[in-house]
Parts: sequence; structure tokens; C-alpha cells
Amino acid sequence: MNSDDNQKSLGILMYIDDHPNMLEDFSWIYKSWIYSGNWRNSDLVAVCNPKVLDKLPGDDPGVIKIPFEPVAVEGSIWQGYPFINSIACLSGPHTDDLQQRYKWLLRTDADVFLTEHLCGLRPNTPVHGNGQYLYTTQEAWDKMLDFCQRHGFEHHRVFGCGHSLLAPSGHVLFFVREQTRVSELVLRDFGSNTGQWPGWFRGVTTMYAAEIVANHHYGAFLEHGKTQILDVPSYSVGAIDQMTFHIHGIHTDDYFSKHHYRAGKYAHIDPQTLDRSKINQYCHWIVTTPLDEIKRLADYPF
Repeated sequence: MNSDDNQKSLGILMYIDDHPNMLEDFSWIYKSWIYSGNWRNSDLVAVCNPKVLDKLPGDDPGVIKIPFEPVAVEGSIWQGYPFINSIACLSGPHTDDLQQRYKWLLRTDADVFLTEHLCGLRPNTPVHGNGQYLYTTQEAWDKMLDFCQRHGFEHHRVFGCGHSLLAPSGHVLFFVREQTRVSELVLRDFGSNTGQWPGWFRGVTTMYAAEIVANHHYGAFLEHGKTQILDVPSYSVGAIDQMTFHIHGIHTDDYFSKHHYRAGKYAHIDPQTLDRSKINQYCHWIVTTPLDEIKRLADYPF
């Protein structure tokens, strides 16, 4: 531990697999963590495929790397559903001590951008995000309630209470453990049927599982919790206000889209013209600005 550990009350917990896009995603959250000042009182806790250990920052005391093999492998119950790695790989003896190290954990994905307002967000009650599966159909809501009834889960009709979660560390570790268990039930329920987006869809199983866990443990996560706070969409055109803590690079065709960026569709935009006070332009500025420049602007010492 470094000399600042006693000030670092938050661990930002994610899984990084061995994929070029995910490594690039991590470079974005890393740069935003530095630029926003979150490096002063939080760590990036990257549970990662052992193959990428040397591809993550090697000499930064604020990046905690925990190697763990992916679970979505051929022959496993998770075969064909790699998204489970972002949940199941975060729970177990390798992460149990995080409860002692950090008072709070933020379970999130790598394709997010942090803002300066997250620095002061240390809630007494859970704060949930929005996985963008909320805007589905009545069929999906009916299927959700039917699933819960058949499997003995309580559902208080709080839909869309995911995807990221910021809460006391013990709550988060319990949540990902239960989310993994429920994900297995949801996948088994789908069987060979993938469903269809935007209806009841196998591809967002982990998000359904988050909603089920939060509702079933209503008193712990929803009764006094806050929903739809994290995961602000990266296409938002408004200003970064005091309620903009955490921006998610979601699947979208609107600006800013990580997919369009990777396809070179923003190459005509001069990064010097971007307005960092606007949500979508802040995301674009982060991804295009070199790490050394980010560190210089933030007076980052490492």
C-alpha cells in the first residue's frame, strides 16, 4: 500500500479481459480517473485475465491488479456468454479483502468516464446506474415478473435498477455474488432460446440479474437506495453538472459513440474544439487526448 491508502475510501471495481477493445476501454477510464482527480481518493481495482497483466499500467500505485481466469470458457455453464466475466470474476477469495481495504466499492465496466463529482460521492445508501435495458417492452416486464414468481424472487416493480452499483463494499461483494447466481438461473431459463431485443433478451442476462437481486433484497438495496444515477449515456449533450458522476459509453449511433469512434467517423473533428464541460464532448476529449497530456494537466505525480 502507498502513503495515500488511508485516504482512498473507494475501490472502482471492474473486470478486464484479453481483448483489444476492453484494454482500450480501460485506457479511457484510467485517463478520466486521473483528469477528474479521482486518483486522489480512490483506486482502480482491475480484476483481470492474467494475459493482460503486463498490458495494464505497471508502475501506478492507484491501479490494483488482481489476476483471475475468465469463467466463460468452453464446457462451462457460461459458455457463449462472455459478459458474465464482468460479474462472476469479481466474487471470491481473491476479492474478499477489498471489504477491509475500501469502505465503498463501485462495481462498473471499463467503458466509462469518471467526472470530478464522483470524488465526493460516498453515499450512506446504495446508488444504482442504468444499464439501458430499462427502455424495453411490456413483454419484457411481464417476462421479468413471471420469472421472479416461478423462481421465488420478490419483485417490487422497480425496473431498470442497474447496471453499475456504488455502495458499502460488503454490499457490493454480496451483490455480485448473488448476481452471478441469478444469472445462471436466467440463462438456464432461456435455454436455447435467445429471445429478441428489445423484448426479453438473453444478451442482457447480467442486467436482468442485477434488477432481480436488487428487488429481492429490497430493504438493503432499493428501499432507501437511489436509482438511475450512474451510467449517464455518453450521447448526452448537456453540461456535466453536479449529478454527473459516471458516464457510460453505451451502444448508440448518436454522438458520442465508442463504436463510431473506433470506425473513424469522428476523425474530422478537431480535438482542440471540444468542450470538456459537455458530457458527450468530454468523452470524446478523453479518448483522443494522449495519456501524458492528461497527466500534465492533472499534475499527476506517477
